[in-house]
Amino acid sequence: MSENNKGSEIVQKIVFAIIPILFTCVVYLMNALSTLQTNVNTLQSKVQIVVSADNKQVTNLDAALAREKLRQDLLDSVQEINARASTNRARIDVLEKRTDHIDKVLDKVIVHTAK
Repeated sequence: MSENNKGSEIVQKIVFAIIPILFTCVVYLMNALSTLQTNVNTLQSKVQIVVSADNKQVTNLDAALAREKLRQDLLDSVQEINARASTNRARIDVLEKRTDHIDKVLDKVIVHTAK
């Protein structure tokens, strides 16, 4: 019987040693589950902003306004660049006419000087 008592004492000691470890594991799993639940709730709230219950994209008013402002800024920049380009083309035409006139005058001067 003494061997049975020793065996039961060993089992009892092992059980008492394992109980705190199991308790710690359960607490850890509960904390992990709570964290996961919080993350899922956060993701669900963010998804509701982007996708409706019908799985269709929800229009984001702020993003739409930002896109419209960018589009308008881009159009303004394009118009400004086109205006500058036409002004530069006009200036180039004037300069080409002047250089043609100067070339003609120089040709006349060179021809008269050579004679």
